[in-house]
Amino acid sequence: MKQQIRLIVKFLFWGISWGCTFFVCYCLCCHVFGAEAILSTILNDFVKHAVGCILVGIGFGTTPIVYVSRRIPFGAKVAIHFTVGMSIFYPVAIYLGWFSFHPNHLIRTMLQFLLSCGIFAVIWLFFYLFQINDAKKINDRLKMLEQQHAEGDK
Repeated sequence: MKQQIRLIVKFLFWGISWGCTFFVCYCLCCHVFGAEAILSTILNDFVKHAVGCILVGIGFGTTPIVYVSRRIPFGAKVAIHFTVGMSIFYPVAIYLGWFSFHPNHLIRTMLQFLLSCGIFAVIWLFFYLFQINDAKKINDRLKMLEQQHAEGDK
């Protein structure tokens, strides 16, 4: 039980740090690429936007805990991660004006939805490939240590 709480806290802080990191990177990009209007809107309600990014970070950063479970099929894990993350992201994004949601702008809303799903998929794939590569390196190192140990026994 204590181990599970530590894991949850780890994922919680991991999500907060990623939410803050994306927020800072987004603000820097707005500044570098001359999107001063967007940046001034964010800075006028800095606390709201920062808290919004933290909430989104928590939503996407804590739900990967489902990947620890061996009983849930992989596809279901991805679906849970996506659904929970987006269920937090969209209300925050609409409330803070990151996305407009208006019945008269349905095509624009759908494009924003598809773009955000695509961004989620790219970020998810990046982390997935990183974890796969990490696991391969660990397994290779374990095989090498096992071989060294077997040679030492001879």
